[in-house]
Amino acid sequence: MDALSDVLRVAHLTGGVFLHADFFEPWCIAARIPREHCGPTLGPASHLIIYHYVIEGELRIRIDGADDQTLVIRDGEIVILPRNDPHMMGSDLSLTPVSGRDVVQPPKGGGLYSIHHGGNGKRTRMICGFLGCASAEGNPVISTLPSILKLNVEQGAAAEWIRSTFQYAAEEVSAGRPGSETVLAKLSELLFVETVRRHS
Repeated sequence: MDALSDVLRVAHLTGGVFLHADFFEPWCIAARIPREHCGPTLGPASHLIIYHYVIEGELRIRIDGADDQTLVIRDGEIVILPRNDPHMMGSDLSLTPVSGRDVVQPPKGGGLYSIHHGGNGKRTRMICGFLGCASAEGNPVISTLPSILKLNVEQGAAAEWIRSTFQYAAEEVSAGRPGSETVLAKLSELLFVETVRRHS
């Protein structure tokens, strides 16, 4: 077994998806994902790694206090927050942010949390997922990652399977078909491994 696989195996990663959202310009929210939104699939994991996948449109995102590190995430791109730091995202980060807790809607019939928020402008669709792991502080991979990472699924050798699988899974979630959450949960784990490989 290679070193990366060994380290990630010890971390006991558990993937999941907790939210799908539709935002409309102008919008801006402040968020830090609470453990309770990740549901029973999180298990005994002590650390949360969060990701946002943009299906359509674009958003701006930055970690609280890092005003000079705003990233633009467009459709087909994923942003990963290895330490679940408080962050702002929106079409315009100069707006007064609304708390994510105030706009999120609880699951209906055992589905995902959802958000439908903003004005009357351009739409941004996204799916939010997580990875739970046993520990981050002592993990030589996770502990050294930056606070925010962007992955373009259109680039690299794995681009086609990532793009096509995520698009398929996103459509499954939108349609509410059984099993879609399981597909996205496993994809969460694969995406994190691919992100670490590209960052290394």
